[in-house]
Amino acid sequence: MKGLSIEARVGLLVLVSGALLAVFVFVLSGVTLKKTYTLYVDFDNPGAVQTGAPVRIGGIKVGSVEEVRYLGGRIDPHTGRRALVRLRLSVQDDVRETVHDNALFYVTAQGVLGEQFIAVDPGTAERPVLRDGAIMHGVDPPRLDLALALGYELLETLTSGLRAHREEFGQLLDNVVALLRDLSSILHDNRGRIDNIIANIEAATAEANTTLASARTQYIDGPQAHRIMSNLDRALAVAARDLEPILTDVRSATHSANETLAAIGPEQRQHIQSAIENVDEMTGRANHTLEQAQQIVAHVRAGEGTVGAMLMDEEIYDDVQELIRDLKHNPWKLFWRE
Repeated sequence: MKGLSIEARVGLLVLVSGALLAVFVFVLSGVTLKKTYTLYVDFDNPGAVQTGAPVRIGGIKVGSVEEVRYLGGRIDPHTGRRALVRLRLSVQDDVRETVHDNALFYVTAQGVLGEQFIAVDPGTAERPVLRDGAIMHGVDPPRLDLALALGYELLETLTSGLRAHREEFGQLLDNVVALLRDLSSILHDNRGRIDNIIANIEAATAEANTTLASARTQYIDGPQAHRIMSNLDRALAVAARDLEPILTDVRSATHSANETLAAIGPEQRQHIQSAIENVDEMTGRANHTLEQAQQIVAHVRAGEGTVGAMLMDEEIYDDVQELIRDLKHNPWKLFWRE
């Protein structure tokens, strides 16, 4: 060093200072030499997240935001979703096995006024690990500025409406005050009636509770209800006991009938079929005869024909009775003709 000139010493000092400054900037910028992989996260509004913002898992920095790209709300052919802003994240490869396909990406900040960054909830261990280049959908941060803007707009609209309808609102308030005053007067004047109504309601409630308790005691918990349930249980037991033999007899009779039908030969079945057809024919003839008899009775009741006229016409009936009476007193008229 003693043999160096002043210019060489100054140059060496500048080089050392520049190297120290570069190392200091490199350390503060958070640049890492670890192997990384890439993830993409879509947001409608990622807030104030900028390029270089850290990516943290459990508060520990595991990567950074490499790019913030505006997509314009176009439909992404890879995901089928409309993406407005897409962030490209560079995440350390040694945490890849802990970030799964149901991981949650959201924007948060360190304190109220701190730097915004991407926080990652890794998801459940049973799900598959996110592959390199996966595209996820992030959770937008709360829009306090939007809430304040909408609140201000609402207040401004409300103020304008109050100013434009000041008289109407004044009359409305006066009417409300008058209504409350009248209501207070009515309540004050009818305080005794209101007390009586409340007392009657309480008495009716007490009577209803007593009635319900009595009904429960008599019809639900009383001995009569228990006897009814006991009789019903005995009846069901008897029915279950007697039903099985009846079903057995029915099954036996059905089985016997099936065996009988199976034992009948073709000729016997033909005879049975002929007998059934003869019975059907006889039944049809009987029905036809019955219909004719009903028609004859209907004609007689209507006074049609000789028999109907003799039975239903009162004049003919009286003449026949007179003739019979005359023949009884003068039977010689049957043999003597003048």
